[in-house]
Amino acid sequence: MPRKKKGMPFEAHPSPMKAENGENLLYVKPLSGQKMSMEDIETWCLGRNAIRKGDMERAFDAFMDGAAYWMSRGFRIETPIGIFAPKIALKRQETDPDNISHDDVELQGIDYQSVKPFENDLKTKIGSDGFRYVRVPVSSRIMNNQEHLEKALQASIKANNGYTTVRSFSYYSGLTEHSARKQLDHWCHGNNPKLQKSRIAHAHIYTEI
Repeated sequence: MPRKKKGMPFEAHPSPMKAENGENLLYVKPLSGQKMSMEDIETWCLGRNAIRKGDMERAFDAFMDGAAYWMSRGFRIETPIGIFAPKIALKRQETDPDNISHDDVELQGIDYQSVKPFENDLKTKIGSDGFRYVRVPVSSRIMNNQEHLEKALQASIKANNGYTTVRSFSYYSGLTEHSARKQLDHWCHGNNPKLQKSRIAHAHIYTEI
């Protein structure tokens, strides 16, 4: 049985920034599609840490309750894994402070800033395994090949008896699911849309107009 490769899997993609030769500079990110739930993490931690089933979820529920309350009062929350703070902004552009009232401000989310101990623990876990390059299709090159995309669309529609989905089009085109969705949605807009997007149950399908 072949030994499973270790290391953090990552993929490379072209960025909007150009190099001196005119080619797009690359950026890297962890391999797409990998995710774990709180239950998955807790199951992994059982036996390794002195916790019982449900302890982690209860602790996070209590943290979210307390953190949300105090952030709603404008406090930053300092934790062993990082600092959390409310992110607010004006709803409109304004230059005069006297023109601002409480109705002009909105919550835009939560800022997170990692801390060194947590980052160092991550570095320790990566350790000597390092990183593992997983080559994925370069979506920008595929999306510039309109003939290929048209053929992939028709093949996908034929395989699905009259419609396509993001996953199916991704398979036939070689695009990532993110880029496949972007291309399908593009075909749904404009003066002469090619596709119509509909929702069935919990999924979207695309049919030709």
